[in-house]
Amino acid sequence: MLPDDLTEQALHQSVTRRKDRWERESRGLVDPPLPSDMLQPWEVWDEDLFALEMIRVFGRSWVWLGDTEDLAEPGDYITGRIGMQPVIVIRQDDGSVRGFLNNCRHRAAALASEPAGHCQALACPYHAWTYAIDGRLLSIPDMNRMYGQGFPMEEYGLVPIRVKVAFDKLVFGCLSRKAPPFESWIAPLLPRYEKYKIGSYRRYHRELDEVYPINWKAFVENSNDDYHVRFVHRRLNKVRKQMDTVVRFEGRTTSGYKPHAESFDMSLGRTDLNEEDLRGSYAEFVYPNLTPLPYASQLIMVRVDPIAAGRSRLFSRIYGLTEEIALQNRELDGLALTNKEDTDMVTQLMENLRSPFYRVGPPSVWEGRAQHMMRLIRQDVATPLDADEFEGPVDKD
Repeated sequence: MLPDDLTEQALHQSVTRRKDRWERESRGLVDPPLPSDMLQPWEVWDEDLFALEMIRVFGRSWVWLGDTEDLAEPGDYITGRIGMQPVIVIRQDDGSVRGFLNNCRHRAAALASEPAGHCQALACPYHAWTYAIDGRLLSIPDMNRMYGQGFPMEEYGLVPIRVKVAFDKLVFGCLSRKAPPFESWIAPLLPRYEKYKIGSYRRYHRELDEVYPINWKAFVENSNDDYHVRFVHRRLNKVRKQMDTVVRFEGRTTSGYKPHAESFDMSLGRTDLNEEDLRGSYAEFVYPNLTPLPYASQLIMVRVDPIAAGRSRLFSRIYGLTEEIALQNRELDGLALTNKEDTDMVTQLMENLRSPFYRVGPPSVWEGRAQHMMRLIRQDVATPLDADEFEGPVDKD
């Protein structure tokens, strides 16, 4: 077993021992008659568990990073994170896109610090190691004096990652070489998403980007909870037939379909979708941290980025068919209000989950999506990465 494997195993053993001790010492005050797969207090505040999630959940997952509107020309790039790992995706001279860890191979400094930009090459701001946009190490200042003859330049290029441009628009990245192809990752949603023609959508003129005192899993649970919608977001009850919600979950995706009221039309004149998709919308989820909300004329994307056990970033964009700024602002303001309603509630739950004595209740039928996601997360946390998780080609997608 490799040293890194031993460290990961020791971390998991420490987390498991602490969980067992917590459950043993704090049981009894709240004695739930039914079992529950929903988040328990120790799961949202344990920093070692958080560290393990960054390895075993995000180390093997596809994560949305941005879109091709920032990758129009060779040298254009976007940056992002997969868990705690910074990454960069760059348009190549041949028109392809390639992804790398956004770390200099020398001392981990970021090679690009802006969310999007353009470069001829990537120069490290710390010691000026310089890389081509295809990842090759081009130069090291005073190399012969610093390292002598024979330094293996060709072995110190940027570390590549898998990249997928989905629907001619959305850019996803994956660190693992063993994770399924992106099409398999979102297979239950794929046929419908292809019909939306997302490639024809344009990104709205601003985005939402806030940090909240919440655990990333608590937001995942909320995003997959169709039960709370008619209470926390009751202002939407007049435009949705909330009681006709249809809950679905399969593989690494979930879907909560909500029919619209007869007076609420989001189709913008489209007739090329089926009646269900024209007359309703979906609250969906792609494991591990993406909430897409597709309508006939727009796609809302909300990503929760983990920062620490009790801190997360919420990043949101809307893509759609309208170019009217007033209409875009209306939709963005509505999304901002929805995000606030959700994060206000989750922040309150986080504080109450500080109690080691509390035990959560059983999930309702309309929390089935949340239960499904919590099970997937726990399954990944309990499963070590493969010894060859990061071996193999990155260009198979």
